[in-house]
Formats: sequence, C-alpha cells, structure tokens
Amino acid sequence: MSAQKTVLHLISVALLLVWGGVMLYFYVSGRIVNYLPPLSEGWFRPMALAGGIGLILLGVFNLATLGSTDEGTCCDHDHGHDHDHDHPHDECCGHEHKHEEHACSDHDHKHAHHGCCAHDHDHHHDHNHSHEEHAHGILEESGPIGRTVAILILGVPVLLAAALTPDKFSGRAAVNKGLYSPNYADTSRAEQFTLRKEATKEAAKPTQKQTAAVTQDTPPGTVVNPDGITAKPTDQPPATAAKAGSPPPAKSSSQSFGEFTLEDLKQQVPMSKDGNFVLEVPELFYTAGDLEVQKVLAGQPIETIAQVMPEKVNNADGKRLRILRLLVQCCAADARPYSVPVEFDDKAPTFKDMTWVKVVGKMGYEKEGDQTIPLVKVSKIEETTAPDQSMLY
Repeated sequence: MSAQKTVLHLISVALLLVWGGVMLYFYVSGRIVNYLPPLSEGWFRPMALAGGIGLILLGVFNLATLGSTDEGTCCDHDHGHDHDHDHPHDECCGHEHKHEEHACSDHDHKHAHHGCCAHDHDHHHDHNHSHEEHAHGILEESGPIGRTVAILILGVPVLLAAALTPDKFSGRAAVNKGLYSPNYADTSRAEQFTLRKEATKEAAKPTQKQTAAVTQDTPPGTVVNPDGITAKPTDQPPATAAKAGSPPPAKSSSQSFGEFTLEDLKQQVPMSKDGNFVLEVPELFYTAGDLEVQKVLAGQPIETIAQVMPEKVNNADGKRLRILRLLVQCCAADARPYSVPVEFDDKAPTFKDMTWVKVVGKMGYEKEGDQTIPLVKVSKIEETTAPDQSMLY
C-alpha cells in the first residue's frame, strides 16, 4: 500500500472514531437527556448508543486491517505471464511457435513467416495490469482540495456541535415555539397530565343505566343522577342558573368530567413539607379544561419549578410573569412550551430569560377571551437549580 493510500486510510479511520466517539460521549456524559426521550418513551437513546459502538468497532477494524493487501482481486496487482511454447505443426514442415510473456491485454504480436517450412512464430504478449492506484470513496477519488473539503465537512461540524451546542433552549426559541399563544382548550396530552386517578376517570364515565335513561325523547337540559332518574329539565343547571337581569355567563372551554374532590386531589398529587401541592406546569395547564378539577384546585396552595419569561399578554400593569416547561414528544427539535401566567401583588420581579425558579402561591382561574386561564397568585418566587431533566417527556 502506497504512502498516500495509508494516510487516506488513517484519515477514514479517524473520522469513524470521531463520529462514534461523539455519540458515545453524549450518551455517557448524560447530555443526551436534553435531546432525546428515555427508553420508556422511545428507542432513540439506545439507538444512539448502538450507533456509536458500531462506528467505533468499524474504525478499529479498519485500523487493524491497514496492512492487508487485496490479493486475488483486480486491484493493486501486476499480471505477468511468460509462456514459452514449442510445438510442431503437422500441416507444415516442422515449425516452432514461441510464446513469451502471455497476459490478458495489451497484446504485442510479432509473426515472422518464412514460407511454409521452417518458420518461427514469435508471439510476444506484453500486458501488465497495474491497478495500484485504483480509487475507492470520496477521499481517494478527489484531488487534494476535494479531500480537504470532504474531511472538513465530515469532521468539523460534529466536533463543533459537540463542543458548542447549548443543552437548553433560549427564550427566543421558546417564543418561536408558541410561548405566548397557548391553547388551553388543547387535549393532545391531557390524559398524561390529568390530576384524576384512573378510578376517578372511570367513575366519570356514564354507566349503562345512565345511558339508557337518556333517550332521544329526553328533553334538552334534563339532569340524570347516578340512579338513572331524570329530574325536571331546566334552562340551566341549578348551580349556574343566571340571576334575573344579569348578563349570560361567558362561554367556557372547560368541561365537567364528573365529580372530583379534595380527597382525590390529595391522593393524586404529592405535597411538600409546607403543605403545598407539588405540580408540573403541564398539569396546571391542563386543569383549564376540567371544570371539576378547577373547583377543587382553585385557592389551594401549590408550588412548581419552571423556567421564567416576561409576560407579554394582558400585562398592562406589569404584575405578571410567565412560567413554562418544555415537553418533548420525539426529540428536542419538536419540544413544545407549556406555560401559565403567574401574578404578583405589586410589580413583578425581573429575571433573566429562561431562569429556573421555584414558585409558591395559590391557584386561580380567570376568563380571558374565550379561554379559561390557569393563573398562580404568587406568594414566593426564588431562583433555583434546574431539575435533573430540564425537559419533560
């Protein structure tokens, strides 16, 4: 193997080791948790580990076979066949055929004919196959400039990404992903973050007896109690009947999913030593769609850890901030911010964008436009360290 081919071979090995090493580094260092979900949510992390190991093994194999030759192939070999044939030809009077250096191509034939008798046939076949410089792959097929560019493209970006890419989103990225335009009526991940126990959710489903009691002839507004007995229809449910002369209630996106009690909340949600319900921001977010949970949670002390941004929606008096958590479906690229506003008695304090804070306060709900807004009335806020997993899955 020529010196040039040896250098190119070593460069190829180095590139394989770089790519495999970066994948293993992200896995072993723990940085991968900021980019890909755990095994319980997908196979991405194990695939990154397997890919890194595979590239390292391939690089080591190529390094171990550096000195091997390609015997038995058409590459990097020299064919030289020297055949000397003396044989009589019966059809003439004893001539001699001499074949020298017989190979597969580039035939140089010299025939000296001296009549029919006593002539020499000198066949000189000279065909040397020299495939020593056959090229395989972009590094060998390119010239010096092309090789340099290829090496830079294959090696530099992945090293810079590993060294310089931050493991967190900026405030601008959160804004671009819809931080200030939340849809509190969204139910795409509501079941994952509901505060109801499974038993409670099952109890909220109508029983067969209840379903049978509601027929096509049942007047609108009829209330069906758990025993399947229908009460007299009213224009509005008793608890929300409008007083004479009062404006009609605003349309709400919240729904009632059956009875939910404070005891259910205590069973479902952990409490801090200070007696606060410890909730994640997406859990607060999805309470906006459940009227029964709102009735129980409103006024209750809660605490949460989140990142903070300035509030730019309905904040004319400057008393609000917005807290958020990023939720990953597949990988960091599809991360989505779940956010709720938090309100202070006086002007809101100032924090650097995306600072991690611990918020303590009481839960409340307000109508803004056609949405029910979860709103935390803050009693205490302080900067804190980021949780082990900065993004939720």
